[in-house]
Amino acid sequence: MKIGFKPILVTLGLLAGLTFAAQQWGYPAWQSWLTEREAARIEALKSMPLPAAELPGRLDKDRMMQDLSWMAHPEREGRESGQAGALATRHWLVQQYQQIGLQPAGVDGYLHQYEVQEHIQFSGVFRQRQRQIEAISNAANVLGRLPGKQAGLPYIAISAHYDHLGVRNGDVFHGADDNASGVAAMLELARYFALNPTEHPLLFMALDSEEKGLQGAVALFRDQAIRPEQLAFNVNLDMLSRDSERQLFAVGTYQHPWLHPLLDQVQQQSSVRLMRAHDRPWWRAGRTENWVNSSDHGVFHRHGVPFIYFGVADHPDYHTPRDTSDRVDVTFYHAVSETVLDFIKLLDQQLAAKAQH
Repeated sequence: MKIGFKPILVTLGLLAGLTFAAQQWGYPAWQSWLTEREAARIEALKSMPLPAAELPGRLDKDRMMQDLSWMAHPEREGRESGQAGALATRHWLVQQYQQIGLQPAGVDGYLHQYEVQEHIQFSGVFRQRQRQIEAISNAANVLGRLPGKQAGLPYIAISAHYDHLGVRNGDVFHGADDNASGVAAMLELARYFALNPTEHPLLFMALDSEEKGLQGAVALFRDQAIRPEQLAFNVNLDMLSRDSERQLFAVGTYQHPWLHPLLDQVQQQSSVRLMRAHDRPWWRAGRTENWVNSSDHGVFHRHGVPFIYFGVADHPDYHTPRDTSDRVDVTFYHAVSETVLDFIKLLDQQLAAKAQH
Protein backbone atom coordinates (compact mmCIF):
# COMPACT_ATOMS: atom_id res chain seq x y z
CA MET A 1 0.00 0.00 0.00
CA LYS A 2 1.37 3.37 -0.97
CA ILE A 3 1.50 5.86 1.90
CA GLY A 4 1.04 9.53 1.10
CA PHE A 5 3.61 12.11 2.01
CA LYS A 6 1.26 14.28 4.11
CA PRO A 7 0.33 11.50 6.60
CA ILE A 8 4.05 10.89 7.15
CA LEU A 9 4.58 14.56 7.93
CA VAL A 10 1.61 14.53 10.29
CA THR A 11 2.98 11.47 12.08
CA LEU A 12 6.42 13.01 12.40
CA GLY A 13 4.84 16.20 13.70
CA LEU A 14 2.86 14.27 16.32
CA LEU A 15 5.99 12.40 17.42
CA ALA A 16 7.91 15.66 17.70
CA GLY A 17 5.05 17.17 19.67
CA LEU A 18 4.89 14.23 22.04
CA THR A 19 8.64 14.36 22.59
CA PHE A 20 8.45 18.08 23.25
CA ALA A 21 5.57 17.52 25.69
CA ALA A 22 7.58 14.82 27.46
CA GLN A 23 10.44 17.24 27.81
CA GLN A 24 8.16 20.01 29.11
CA TRP A 25 6.03 18.02 31.57
CA GLY A 26 7.48 14.57 32.20
CA TYR A 27 11.09 15.64 31.83
CA PRO A 28 11.78 16.80 35.41
CA ALA A 29 10.54 13.57 37.00
CA TRP A 30 12.22 11.45 34.37
CA GLN A 31 15.44 13.39 34.73
CA SER A 32 15.55 13.04 38.50
CA TRP A 33 15.20 9.28 38.27
CA LEU A 34 17.67 8.96 35.39
CA THR A 35 20.18 11.26 37.08
CA GLU A 36 20.06 9.23 40.28
CA ARG A 37 20.50 5.99 38.37
CA GLU A 38 23.48 7.35 36.44
CA ALA A 39 25.03 8.78 39.61
CA ALA A 40 24.74 5.34 41.22
CA ARG A 41 26.41 3.78 38.17
CA ILE A 42 29.32 6.22 38.38
CA GLU A 43 29.69 5.64 42.12
CA ALA A 44 29.86 1.90 41.45
CA LEU A 45 32.68 2.53 38.96
CA LYS A 46 34.57 4.50 41.60
CA SER A 47 34.40 1.57 43.99
CA MET A 48 35.96 -0.90 41.57
CA PRO A 49 39.34 -2.08 42.93
CA LEU A 50 42.43 -0.96 41.07
CA PRO A 51 45.07 -3.51 40.08
CA ALA A 52 48.48 -3.08 41.65
CA ALA A 53 50.00 -2.01 38.36
CA GLU A 54 53.54 -0.68 38.16
CA LEU A 55 54.40 2.13 35.78
CA PRO A 56 56.45 0.80 32.86
CA GLY A 57 58.38 4.08 32.57
CA ARG A 58 58.33 4.39 28.78
CA LEU A 59 57.54 8.11 28.93
CA ASP A 60 59.85 10.69 30.47
CA LYS A 61 57.81 12.46 33.18
CA ASP A 62 60.52 15.07 33.79
CA ARG A 63 60.53 16.09 30.14
CA MET A 64 56.72 16.17 30.12
CA MET A 65 56.76 18.49 33.11
CA GLN A 66 59.36 20.73 31.45
CA ASP A 67 57.13 21.03 28.38
CA LEU A 68 54.01 21.61 30.48
CA SER A 69 55.74 24.25 32.60
CA TRP A 70 57.03 26.07 29.51
CA MET A 71 53.52 26.35 28.09
CA ALA A 72 51.99 27.37 31.44
CA HIS A 73 54.70 29.95 32.22
CA PRO A 74 53.47 33.52 32.83
CA GLU A 75 55.48 34.66 29.78
CA ARG A 76 53.01 32.72 27.61
CA GLU A 77 50.25 35.04 28.92
CA GLY A 78 47.65 32.29 29.00
CA ARG A 79 48.04 31.33 25.31
CA GLU A 80 44.87 33.02 24.11
CA SER A 81 44.21 32.20 20.46
CA GLY A 82 45.76 34.77 18.11
CA GLN A 83 47.65 36.55 20.91
CA ALA A 84 51.41 36.72 21.50
CA GLY A 85 51.55 33.82 23.95
CA ALA A 86 49.73 31.48 21.57
CA LEU A 87 51.96 32.58 18.69
CA ALA A 88 55.07 31.84 20.76
CA THR A 89 53.63 28.44 21.68
CA ARG A 90 52.87 27.72 18.03
CA HIS A 91 56.48 28.49 17.05
CA TRP A 92 57.75 26.33 19.93
CA LEU A 93 55.50 23.43 18.88
CA VAL A 94 56.91 23.54 15.35
CA GLN A 95 60.40 23.30 16.83
CA GLN A 96 59.36 20.33 18.96
CA TYR A 97 57.82 18.57 15.97
CA GLN A 98 61.01 19.08 13.99
CA GLN A 99 63.21 17.76 16.81
CA ILE A 100 61.00 14.69 17.25
CA GLY A 101 61.11 14.00 13.52
CA LEU A 102 57.43 14.47 12.70
CA GLN A 103 56.70 15.08 9.05
CA PRO A 104 54.79 18.28 8.20
CA ALA A 105 51.07 17.57 7.82
CA GLY A 106 49.59 21.07 7.62
CA VAL A 107 48.51 23.21 4.70
CA ASP A 108 51.70 25.26 4.96
CA GLY A 109 54.40 23.05 6.43
CA TYR A 110 53.26 22.11 9.93
CA LEU A 111 50.64 24.86 10.07
CA HIS A 112 47.00 25.09 9.15
CA GLN A 113 46.23 28.76 9.52
CA TYR A 114 42.62 29.98 9.63
CA GLU A 115 40.33 32.79 10.59
CA VAL A 116 36.79 32.81 11.96
CA GLN A 117 34.16 35.46 11.31
CA GLU A 118 31.90 36.46 14.18
CA HIS A 119 28.61 34.56 13.95
CA ILE A 120 25.73 32.99 15.86
CA GLN A 121 25.93 29.24 16.38
CA PHE A 122 22.72 27.33 17.07
CA SER A 123 22.39 24.01 18.86
CA GLY A 124 19.60 21.82 20.20
CA VAL A 125 16.75 20.02 18.49
CA PHE A 126 13.52 21.14 20.12
CA ARG A 127 14.96 24.06 22.05
CA GLN A 128 17.19 26.12 19.82
CA ARG A 129 20.02 27.68 21.83
CA GLN A 130 22.30 30.28 20.34
CA ARG A 131 25.89 31.06 21.13
CA GLN A 132 27.91 34.01 19.97
CA ILE A 133 31.14 32.89 18.28
CA GLU A 134 33.64 35.73 18.34
CA ALA A 135 35.91 36.60 15.45
CA ILE A 136 39.31 34.90 15.50
CA SER A 137 42.36 35.95 13.50
CA ASN A 138 45.95 34.79 13.27
CA ALA A 139 45.09 31.31 14.55
CA ALA A 140 46.70 28.04 13.48
CA ASN A 141 46.64 24.33 14.15
CA VAL A 142 50.03 22.59 14.27
CA LEU A 143 49.99 19.22 12.49
CA GLY A 144 52.68 16.56 12.19
CA ARG A 145 52.67 12.89 11.23
CA LEU A 146 54.55 9.66 11.59
CA PRO A 147 54.32 6.95 8.92
CA GLY A 148 52.88 3.57 9.82
CA LYS A 149 54.29 0.14 9.09
CA GLN A 150 51.31 -0.86 6.93
CA ALA A 151 50.72 1.08 3.73
CA GLY A 152 47.27 2.38 2.97
CA LEU A 153 45.85 2.53 6.50
CA PRO A 154 44.12 5.74 7.65
CA TYR A 155 45.49 7.90 10.44
CA ILE A 156 44.98 7.52 14.13
CA ALA A 157 44.77 11.19 15.10
CA ILE A 158 46.00 12.25 18.55
CA SER A 159 44.74 15.74 19.40
CA ALA A 160 45.20 18.25 22.21
CA HIS A 161 44.40 21.97 22.21
CA TYR A 162 47.20 24.37 23.09
CA ASP A 163 45.20 27.58 23.54
CA HIS A 164 43.78 28.82 26.84
CA LEU A 165 42.01 31.90 28.22
CA GLY A 166 44.79 34.49 28.15
CA VAL A 167 44.93 37.47 30.52
CA ARG A 168 41.74 38.79 32.14
CA ASN A 169 41.58 41.82 34.43
CA GLY A 170 45.34 41.64 34.78
CA ASP A 171 45.36 37.96 35.85
CA VAL A 172 47.15 35.33 33.77
CA PHE A 173 45.12 32.18 33.22
CA HIS A 174 48.04 29.77 32.94
CA GLY A 175 46.15 26.68 31.75
CA ALA A 176 48.57 24.10 33.11
CA ASP A 177 46.05 21.28 33.34
CA ASP A 178 43.83 22.86 30.65
CA ASN A 179 45.51 22.03 28.43
CA ALA A 180 49.29 22.22 28.62
CA SER A 181 48.99 18.76 30.18
CA GLY A 182 47.36 17.28 27.08
CA VAL A 183 49.85 18.87 24.69
CA ALA A 184 52.91 17.83 26.72
CA ALA A 185 51.60 14.25 26.89
CA MET A 186 50.96 14.30 23.13
CA LEU A 187 54.54 15.43 22.47
CA GLU A 188 55.95 12.67 24.68
CA LEU A 189 53.76 10.10 22.92
CA ALA A 190 55.13 11.37 19.62
CA ARG A 191 58.68 10.85 20.87
CA TYR A 192 57.84 7.29 21.91
CA PHE A 193 56.13 6.38 18.63
CA ALA A 194 58.92 7.95 16.57
CA LEU A 195 61.11 5.14 17.97
CA ASN A 196 58.35 2.49 18.15
CA PRO A 197 56.26 2.73 14.96
CA THR A 198 52.63 1.67 14.85
CA GLU A 199 50.82 -0.17 12.06
CA HIS A 200 48.74 2.93 11.32
CA PRO A 201 50.22 6.30 10.49
CA LEU A 202 49.81 8.72 13.38
CA LEU A 203 48.67 12.32 13.08
CA PHE A 204 49.59 14.64 15.94
CA MET A 205 47.30 17.67 16.13
CA ALA A 206 47.97 20.62 18.44
CA LEU A 207 44.71 22.48 17.93
CA ASP A 208 44.00 26.16 18.43
CA SER A 209 40.83 28.03 19.54
CA GLU A 210 39.25 25.20 21.52
CA GLU A 211 38.34 27.70 24.20
CA LYS A 212 36.53 29.80 21.59
CA GLY A 213 34.00 27.17 20.53
CA LEU A 214 36.23 24.34 19.22
CA GLN A 215 36.97 26.53 16.20
CA GLY A 216 40.39 25.02 15.43
CA ALA A 217 38.84 21.59 14.99
CA VAL A 218 35.92 23.07 13.05
CA ALA A 219 38.34 24.80 10.68
CA LEU A 220 40.24 21.55 10.07
CA PHE A 221 37.26 20.00 8.36
CA ARG A 222 35.80 23.20 6.94
CA ASP A 223 39.06 23.94 5.10
CA GLN A 224 39.63 20.25 4.27
CA ALA A 225 43.00 20.34 5.97
CA ILE A 226 41.94 16.80 6.88
CA ARG A 227 39.02 14.74 5.57
CA PRO A 228 37.00 12.29 7.67
CA GLU A 229 37.81 9.35 5.39
CA GLN A 230 41.52 9.85 6.13
CA LEU A 231 40.97 9.12 9.82
CA ALA A 232 40.50 5.78 11.52
CA PHE A 233 40.11 7.22 15.02
CA ASN A 234 40.57 10.31 17.18
CA VAL A 235 42.19 10.18 20.64
CA ASN A 236 41.59 13.57 22.27
CA LEU A 237 43.60 14.63 25.34
CA ASP A 238 42.25 17.52 27.40
CA MET A 239 43.15 17.90 31.12
CA LEU A 240 45.18 14.91 32.30
CA SER A 241 47.20 15.99 35.30
CA ARG A 242 45.02 16.42 38.40
CA ASP A 243 42.51 14.22 40.19
CA SER A 244 42.58 13.48 43.91
CA GLU A 245 40.74 10.19 43.41
CA ARG A 246 43.06 8.96 40.63
CA GLN A 247 40.21 8.89 38.13
CA LEU A 248 40.59 9.33 34.37
CA PHE A 249 37.39 9.63 32.36
CA ALA A 250 37.18 7.74 29.08
CA VAL A 251 34.36 9.33 27.09
CA GLY A 252 33.02 7.64 23.96
CA THR A 253 32.20 4.05 24.89
CA TYR A 254 28.46 4.71 24.70
CA GLN A 255 28.90 5.77 21.07
CA HIS A 256 31.43 2.99 20.37
CA PRO A 257 30.75 -0.06 22.60
CA TRP A 258 33.50 -2.03 20.87
CA LEU A 259 35.96 0.03 22.96
CA HIS A 260 34.94 -1.71 26.20
CA PRO A 261 37.20 -4.79 25.78
CA LEU A 262 40.12 -2.53 24.89
CA LEU A 263 39.62 -0.44 28.00
CA ASP A 264 39.22 -3.59 30.11
CA GLN A 265 42.64 -4.67 28.95
CA VAL A 266 44.13 -1.21 29.50
CA GLN A 267 42.68 -1.08 33.00
CA GLN A 268 44.53 -4.25 33.98
CA GLN A 269 47.81 -2.46 33.25
CA SER A 270 46.91 0.93 34.72
CA SER A 271 47.27 2.43 38.18
CA VAL A 272 44.49 4.97 37.49
CA ARG A 273 40.78 4.20 37.42
CA LEU A 274 39.24 4.45 33.94
CA MET A 275 35.76 5.94 34.30
CA ARG A 276 33.42 5.23 31.38
CA ALA A 277 30.91 8.00 31.82
CA HIS A 278 29.71 11.44 30.69
CA ASP A 279 28.88 10.25 27.18
CA ARG A 280 25.23 9.24 27.60
CA PRO A 281 22.31 11.32 26.26
CA TRP A 282 19.69 12.78 28.60
CA TRP A 283 17.27 9.93 28.05
CA ARG A 284 19.86 7.59 29.56
CA ALA A 285 21.66 9.81 32.07
CA GLY A 286 19.22 12.58 33.00
CA ARG A 287 20.96 15.77 34.10
CA THR A 288 24.40 14.15 34.27
CA GLU A 289 26.89 16.19 32.25
CA ASN A 290 27.40 14.93 28.71
CA TRP A 291 30.95 15.64 27.54
CA VAL A 292 30.58 14.30 24.00
CA ASN A 293 30.79 17.82 22.58
CA SER A 294 32.80 19.43 25.38
CA SER A 295 36.18 19.43 23.60
CA ASP A 296 37.62 18.95 20.12
CA HIS A 297 36.62 15.29 19.88
CA GLY A 298 33.03 16.52 19.48
CA VAL A 299 33.86 17.94 16.06
CA PHE A 300 35.45 14.66 14.95
CA HIS A 301 32.36 12.84 16.23
CA ARG A 302 30.05 15.09 14.22
CA HIS A 303 32.05 14.19 11.11
CA GLY A 304 31.62 10.47 11.77
CA VAL A 305 35.12 9.79 13.11
CA PRO A 306 35.23 7.29 16.02
CA PHE A 307 36.72 8.87 19.13
CA ILE A 308 37.67 8.61 22.74
CA TYR A 309 38.25 11.56 25.03
CA PHE A 310 40.59 11.18 27.98
CA GLY A 311 40.31 13.82 30.68
CA VAL A 312 39.77 14.49 34.37
CA ALA A 313 36.76 16.07 36.03
CA ASP A 314 36.72 19.81 36.65
CA HIS A 315 38.62 20.82 39.78
CA PRO A 316 38.45 24.06 41.84
CA ASP A 317 41.28 25.62 39.78
CA TYR A 318 39.65 24.89 36.40
CA HIS A 319 39.46 28.09 34.31
CA THR A 320 41.02 30.18 37.06
CA PRO A 321 44.48 31.81 37.41
CA ARG A 322 45.29 29.05 39.94
CA ASP A 323 45.68 26.38 37.23
CA THR A 324 49.47 26.45 37.47
CA SER A 325 52.17 23.87 36.84
CA ASP A 326 53.16 23.59 40.53
CA ARG A 327 49.70 22.11 41.25
CA VAL A 328 50.14 19.20 38.86
CA ASP A 329 50.13 15.73 40.44
CA VAL A 330 53.23 14.47 38.63
CA THR A 331 52.81 10.80 39.60
CA PHE A 332 49.16 10.76 38.51
CA TYR A 333 49.96 12.65 35.30
CA HIS A 334 52.67 10.17 34.41
CA ALA A 335 50.36 7.22 35.10
CA VAL A 336 47.62 8.75 32.95
CA SER A 337 50.00 9.30 30.04
CA GLU A 338 51.28 5.71 30.23
CA THR A 339 47.64 4.56 30.25
CA VAL A 340 46.90 6.55 27.10
CA LEU A 341 49.99 4.99 25.50
CA ASP A 342 48.68 1.50 26.27
CA PHE A 343 45.33 2.38 24.77
CA ILE A 344 46.82 3.69 21.51
CA LYS A 345 49.00 0.60 21.11
CA LEU A 346 46.05 -1.76 21.61
CA LEU A 347 43.79 0.34 19.41
CA ASP A 348 46.36 0.28 16.61
CA GLN A 349 46.66 -3.51 16.82
CA GLN A 350 42.90 -4.09 16.82
CA LEU A 351 42.14 -1.73 13.94
CA ALA A 352 45.04 -3.14 11.87
CA ALA A 353 43.84 -6.71 12.45
CA LYS A 354 40.32 -5.69 11.43
CA ALA A 355 41.64 -4.05 8.25
CA GLN A 356 43.28 -7.32 7.20
CA HIS A 357 39.96 -9.22 7.21
